Amino acid sequence: MAARYEKCLTESDTVSRFALPISWLKVLPPIEQGSHEVNFQVTDGLGFFWEFCCSTRRVGRYRKPVLQSEGWLKFVNYKGLKVGDKIVLDTEANDFRGTKFRIRAQKLNKECDQWLDV
Repeated sequence: MAARYEKCLTESDTVSRFALPISWLKVLPPIEQGSHEVNFQVTDGLGFFWEFCCSTRRVGRYRKPVLQSEGWLKFVNYKGLKVGDKIVLDTEANDFRGTKFRIRAQKLNKECDQWLDV
């Protein structure tokens, strides 16, 4: 199943964790029974590999998936991301290797009014 999610970063995204839509729980690797998190690897727009941990609430009806701070904030800091920058997270289905995840960090180039990968 291919999926795509775009989001302009908020303050919470740049200093804490990155919230995902609940529909991404169907796209990410399955969370094992008794656990509330799963690790997965992504490739950024420049070909670098990153590892993120997606976790959900342990209790309650709404599971609210988020990318936890450890791997996420390494990515944010390395890319120099700020509030208003954009993240594009997408997948590519591969029957032999499983789903591949890609994350692109983008900044707006005001001179040409285009989003550019960083």
